[in-house]
Amino acid sequence: MKKYIYLDLDGVLCLGSEIHPKLTQWGYVHRFNAKAVKVFNEILEKTEAEIIISSDWKDHYTLEDFKGIFEWQKVIKHPIDITKSLPNKTINLLEEQRAMEILEHVDVHKPTFWVAIDDLDLKYWINNNHFVHTPLWMEGIKQTGKKQEIINKLTIW
Repeated sequence: MKKYIYLDLDGVLCLGSEIHPKLTQWGYVHRFNAKAVKVFNEILEKTEAEIIISSDWKDHYTLEDFKGIFEWQKVIKHPIDITKSLPNKTINLLEEQRAMEILEHVDVHKPTFWVAIDDLDLKYWINNNHFVHTPLWMEGIKQTGKKQEIINKLTIW
């Protein structure tokens, strides 16, 4: 049984409180919020889901880079894949672009359970059963109820 979390980083793990990047072996990297990482690690432990990067960070770092970045940021798992960037010749909104990239990955890999976590509002393209919105830039994944909502979407249908 495949369980995937399609993960945006800004506004989910990397919050407004960590706005200043740190120079690392991967270049300048924004820190993840420690409390958001704690919540995310609890989700990973409870669901045993794999991480797929859907964030725009994929344009700046490789999958190998993400493995090191996630270890450095104390996330207990590293991403196993990155969504493919699609040409946006016909797509007008960043939200639609992100959603189409996620849906293409879902179509190819066919996970049993999956959820997209993003501060962009993807609800017009991704069904509510597969989407958790984290609109509060300073709170991200640690917003009240988000942890349980994500766990439910990865374990209950």
